[in-house]
Amino acid sequence: MPDFCAAYGCSNERGIETRARGITFHLFPKTGQIRKQWELALRRDGFVASKRTLLCNEHFRSEDFDRTGQTVRLKGGVVPSIFDFPAHLQRLVATRSTTTSRRAEDNLPMDLSQDVPQPDVKRLKKDRALNNTLLT
Repeated sequence: MPDFCAAYGCSNERGIETRARGITFHLFPKTGQIRKQWELALRRDGFVASKRTLLCNEHFRSEDFDRTGQTVRLKGGVVPSIFDFPAHLQRLVATRSTTTSRRAEDNLPMDLSQDVPQPDVKRLKKDRALNNTLLT
């Protein structure tokens, strides 16, 4: 029985070709809250993973993996987050709709680096000197 990635629109099948391309497959967690989070992340109505349900590595961030040993493993507690959902499955981003909020956004400075407060060098030197006297 062939093993395919369970993600929407993903056609990766576990086999020699995908292994050669560096694609790895990962079973759903056996039980618990993380398994439920994986199932919800797929956004498939009524989806319940079986004990053989897989996701390929293309649905995880690179920092989600532990590559220290011979086997590529997922770190504990990670949830798949990279999907190519069609428009009807996309999460809507809330937009501001009041006149006041739109006006406030329009008045924000474009270069925020100017607004970053600079450190008080004199104060830092004084604090270091005080720490040094306390340590001696």
